[in-house]
Amino acid sequence: MRAMSLSNTFHRTLRTVVWLGALLLLLLSHGTWASSAKEADEARKILVVYTTEDGTLSESVRNLDLLLGHFTRNVVFKSDEAVESDDLRDISHLVYYGAVPKSLPQQAVQLMGAYRGPVLAVGDNVGQLGERFSFVSAEQKVEIHKVSKQDSSSYDLLEQTYPIAQIALRQGEAILRGWKGDQAFPLLAVDRNSFYFSAVNLDVPFLYYLGEGLYPFFREQPAAGRPAYIRLEDIHPQSDPELLKAAGEVLEEKGIPYMIALIPVYTNPVTHKQQRLKDMPKLVEVLRELQKRGASIVLHGYTHQYRQSETGEGFEFWDVENNAPIMDEPDREVTVRHRHDFPSKEAYESYVEKNRQFNESYTRHRLESGIKELTELGLYPLGFEAPHYTMSQEGYRVAAEYFQYVLGQVQLGDRDWQRMNTAPYVTAPAFLHGMTLLPETIGYYDAVSSSTAADTARKVRQMQFVSGGVIGMFYHPYLGADRLKEFLAAVESVPGLEWIDLKRLEHKPSERFQAVDRTNTPLVLTTATRQLPELGDMGVSQKILWGIAAVVALAVIAFLIYTLRIRMSLRKQLFEERSTHG
Repeated sequence: MRAMSLSNTFHRTLRTVVWLGALLLLLLSHGTWASSAKEADEARKILVVYTTEDGTLSESVRNLDLLLGHFTRNVVFKSDEAVESDDLRDISHLVYYGAVPKSLPQQAVQLMGAYRGPVLAVGDNVGQLGERFSFVSAEQKVEIHKVSKQDSSSYDLLEQTYPIAQIALRQGEAILRGWKGDQAFPLLAVDRNSFYFSAVNLDVPFLYYLGEGLYPFFREQPAAGRPAYIRLEDIHPQSDPELLKAAGEVLEEKGIPYMIALIPVYTNPVTHKQQRLKDMPKLVEVLRELQKRGASIVLHGYTHQYRQSETGEGFEFWDVENNAPIMDEPDREVTVRHRHDFPSKEAYESYVEKNRQFNESYTRHRLESGIKELTELGLYPLGFEAPHYTMSQEGYRVAAEYFQYVLGQVQLGDRDWQRMNTAPYVTAPAFLHGMTLLPETIGYYDAVSSSTAADTARKVRQMQFVSGGVIGMFYHPYLGADRLKEFLAAVESVPGLEWIDLKRLEHKPSERFQAVDRTNTPLVLTTATRQLPELGDMGVSQKILWGIAAVVALAVIAFLIYTLRIRMSLRKQLFEERSTHG
């Protein structure tokens, strides 16, 4: 009886310990659920195969990069002529983009046709991608004026008509539909893990529509809430400190975190005389106070001008006169040369490399000068915004060595500064070299336009169509506090609005930045803000749970050892009793 009682006690206690351990593991797993989506993103590896007119990675392909960077940083781009079997090894998703109609290389067709994972086809040439896309038949084009989700009550009206492929579905379903009058046509169709987006054009608004369709492609639920942010734009040494202060107070009273796009040096376009921020003590005092109370500083160029232009009006990181990356000092004439101007490929490549090196040193000098000017005044730039959003691809590579966040829109290539775009949501495209884009999506308050309120309301509705779409905007404080209130009123009624606080985002130290910032200016945080922990860091509660887990584990081990010793002692006693009676 004694043995049976001890056995029952042992099993009851063991079940209790196991139950407690399971409960503890559940609590621990709950602590890691927040990072599970991020871990899934890191596990994604995407191959983008593209067809363009000249086979190069064009600006339209970089639009895809803007979208995919929201879901993973692991994206590889290959032209249809260059893709090889090794490129598809270990990928989790395949994307094909036909920017132009073309007969695809047989190898590309075979490789993509043999892939069994999730595939998204965009634009032209879908009929060549094998049996898996036989569920759609692409016919002629059709002009649409509206786009809706599966629930047709959720829709976006277009300002003009746009062409999409008029496709018929043999099976599957339409996630997004384009409308011509009362007739609907599939815009994004899906059959199992094969997706087809029937528009070639990836500029806004179709970039936004495809962005919405990527959630089901990646089987990801968008985060709840509606992110938004506002910048006070083009603040420079000649800005009125009282108007800046008034704008900051409006935002502070509403509890809205905000950014200040700051230019440390003003250049007069006529006299070329420069005025520095440090020479304007009243403005510096206001800036410091606003930063202390929660504003985030963003470096908006060093002078926001190049050649004879005025600060705030000119370009700084792009030669707009030649529509080319900056390749010489602003007081020198530049003639852009092309391959046919050189006797050999080597001579042309030497010319290109020389220009790249100048562009790198010029960009680095401007960024470091701006950082130094601000940090010496106790103003700490937490992000970067290129003047007029224009910058060479080399410039973005250099900027990524100093900044983790870039604001506004981004230039998509080195062929034409006007080919720029922004994403519908926060993203980290490959061509930004690790920088995260906080997109500007609804623009600014246009005091000249007679339809500012209507234009703003339309853009806000468009962003609400996209799950997780950011409502990003900026305002010029010289327009006064009343117009700022009017601008904000168009946004504040959006359900689930969550204002982005740049100070609350994760900030990893940059060695380049610290080398320039010789004052070691601290990241100023108000009591209402905090830095997010780096990936892999454990919060205090999670550390406590792991401590409890260790204690429970030791208790289980001690209990098992104690029980084993008791059972051994009991067996010895029973053996001795049986021997005595035998």
